Amino acid sequence: MSPNKTNPLDWMNEDPFFKKKLSLKALEEQWKLNPNQIDGYVEKVIREATAATSSSFMNETSSLSFEHIDTHNHLITKIRIPNGIHPESIWAQINRTQIKLTGLGKDHSEIIQLPVPVIPDQSRGTYKQGSLQFRMPKMSAGRFKDIDIRYL
Repeated sequence: MSPNKTNPLDWMNEDPFFKKKLSLKALEEQWKLNPNQIDGYVEKVIREATAATSSSFMNETSSLSFEHIDTHNHLITKIRIPNGIHPESIWAQINRTQIKLTGLGKDHSEIIQLPVPVIPDQSRGTYKQGSLQFRMPKMSAGRFKDIDIRYL
């Protein structure tokens, strides 16, 4: 290899194996990609993927902005509390399928439907920087039980 070659793919032109088998035009075009184009593409894909995940769990009937994050063992719900509402005035209740928030203003309460059943007794809530977050363990489907089959 000569030291004054500028394209690192030029060594492939000298190799008879690659010269016959590979399309160097495609590789050279890929080599010249602008890093800003790559960053923009990755950001676009991530934005589209997270928008699809968040919007699938959004509830149009609620006036609160929230999202559900469904992990293997837990359901995490993040709720954006509007400005002007003191966080210590909020009272939260959870059952297997809903979160009920009261204290959101004058006699105003919200019920948020959960996408999966949770265990209310083991659920925890935290408030930080205008966001109320609940971490709730999901109810397991339970163990399989043997069932006797009666053949007729």
